[in-house]
Amino acid sequence: MSEAWHVFMTVKFDEREIRQAERFNRLLRLIPRYRTDRRYNARLIQTLLRAWDVMLRPFVRDSDLVVEDRLIDEGERPLRLRLISPKVPPRGLYLTFHGGAWVMGTPRFDDRINRSIARECGLLVASVDHHLALDDRLDLAIADAHKAADWAVSTASKLVGGRIIVAGQSSGAHLAACALLHLRKLQPPTRLAGAVLFYGAYDMAGAPNLRASSHRTLLIDGQAAYHNLLRLTPGLTDEERRDPELSPLYADLAGLPPALFIAGELDPVFGDSVRMAERWNAANGNVQFVAVPEGVHGFDRLPLAIARKAHRHVRQTINGWLEPPDQN
Repeated sequence: MSEAWHVFMTVKFDEREIRQAERFNRLLRLIPRYRTDRRYNARLIQTLLRAWDVMLRPFVRDSDLVVEDRLIDEGERPLRLRLISPKVPPRGLYLTFHGGAWVMGTPRFDDRINRSIARECGLLVASVDHHLALDDRLDLAIADAHKAADWAVSTASKLVGGRIIVAGQSSGAHLAACALLHLRKLQPPTRLAGAVLFYGAYDMAGAPNLRASSHRTLLIDGQAAYHNLLRLTPGLTDEERRDPELSPLYADLAGLPPALFIAGELDPVFGDSVRMAERWNAANGNVQFVAVPEGVHGFDRLPLAIARKAHRHVRQTINGWLEPPDQN
């Protein structure tokens, strides 16, 4: 793995924050690792997430935000978006994709994070309820990412400034990258303001560090994560899995907006973020990279100081992207 990413690394974590994460990781070593390649456990977790959605719905209210679910009904399959907006005119659109190994997850699970972005950055947040590939139809999830990008163009044109930021976590970061590449091709040109990508997998053939990972990685089983990629791309050779339509790592990345990559150093897909950030920066010279010491996959959802600092930096970065250019 190249160490060139240190050149554009931002955010430092102090020893107290790192020690807290170390202590938490000792607890994680005692629990079973989640296997993303098994569909029965994804179905079980998805059922629990949907039930949690329904039970929580009556209890979450924000007087300064407007929250609604909207259906995009064009084409053969409708696509649902969860919209969170400030009650003042938004500064732009934040199009985001939830994680869940492409097979589980809901937009509502990201509400806490998305509400903070809507409130502190003044953005309309659109979280995409994309196809869940329990049927191993990754192509349908990517098609939903493209459909959401199409909707974003028409929506952003109605907003002040028409600015779009695309974001995602884990498998959602992969779909966000697919959406960004689609957005770049759309006419009329969109005003892409940035990309926020948390610990994504961008090589569907499996990056070298993921292939070499063990069953001892924390929270998720590294080898199961690799086999999940193969299960989502059945009948393909590794060369075919690296087609840019499936694997954004191998796409032409020129002309993409500023990007903030965030990944934990203990994550079995950490190398994906490193390689993607290096290629993006080589093409555009506009990358920030946050390498989180003692960070596991999904670290930002844990009750840790490193998680709070990472999300605070995201909001600060977004606000910086949205500042009008210096006229001097």
